[in-house]
Amino acid sequence: MNFAPTFMFGFERSGTTLLGMMVGAHPQIAVPMAVTGLWFRYARRLSEYNGLASDADCARLVDDLLAEERIALWNAKLDRNALLDGLAVGSFGAIVERFHAQYARAHGKRLWANLEIQTLDDMDEVQRWFPDARFVHIVRDGRDVALSHRTMPYGAANLGDCAQSWLARVGTNLKMGAMLPADRYLVLRYEDLVTDSNAVLARLCAFLGVEYSDAMLDYPRHVDSKVPAAKRWLWPTLDQPPRSDGVGRWRGDLSAAEQGAFESIAGGLLERLDYETVRIGRGRWRAQGLELWYFLDRGGRWRRLRSRLGLARASRLERDWKRRQTGGDPS
Repeated sequence: MNFAPTFMFGFERSGTTLLGMMVGAHPQIAVPMAVTGLWFRYARRLSEYNGLASDADCARLVDDLLAEERIALWNAKLDRNALLDGLAVGSFGAIVERFHAQYARAHGKRLWANLEIQTLDDMDEVQRWFPDARFVHIVRDGRDVALSHRTMPYGAANLGDCAQSWLARVGTNLKMGAMLPADRYLVLRYEDLVTDSNAVLARLCAFLGVEYSDAMLDYPRHVDSKVPAAKRWLWPTLDQPPRSDGVGRWRGDLSAAEQGAFESIAGGLLERLDYETVRIGRGRWRAQGLELWYFLDRGGRWRRLRSRLGLARASRLERDWKRRQTGGDPS
């Protein structure tokens, strides 16, 4: 099996960064830092570059990409001449491929994979760039995802918003993936990745067409060189071996009403992905009350109001990171 352009993705806080670090630690595969939708933004601006109709148009786009902060954070010397040499005109995919290939060469590797959450929503666009692309979708129990979102300064406004978004986005992508051949679309569960890492990574390597390497579990030593210090608070345990303490936290950290509210929205998808569901009886009215609150607070109205009133404070994740770094009061 030949190695094809590979795109990894998942819903926010589902283990995408961990997966990218593991794959990027493979001796043959380079995975640059995610660029938060950069490729998709430029793909929608191609009219500004005359549709890449000429070498000069391609050069302008390459120069603008090289000037992007997110590309600079790749921490790799990208040769402009090598990026442009023999570049096919009219093909945005060729430019995406050239940047990733140059990144791989800069790190002494011959293969590359892309990590980008936005592929979850725009997999069809990637398919147009790379008709032979392979896709790796990492999923996580939506209730644990919602708990993780609570610690973030951005993301879903509340558990109801998270459940609705998780259901819509993950569910839609799974339907799209079902239209692809089995050798082009793979679903991995975060829970399996952290509790049975060797087996899951071996299955992933077989899907990608490369041999499994134990080096993939040596990813913690690459964290400092790949993740900017200013962003480390987003993944405080990334420099540690796979941890399972984030699996199933919803059982203790979500109330019965919260569990019921999430399940009433996205229970079908939980079951489809083989996650345990809890059919609550007594207390159902509390779950319904929460659903009403989530509806009234949709889009984070309460959070925006607090911000306007100057009542917002650092997220729990930021406060915890500060405490770890200083040993002081995180508040």
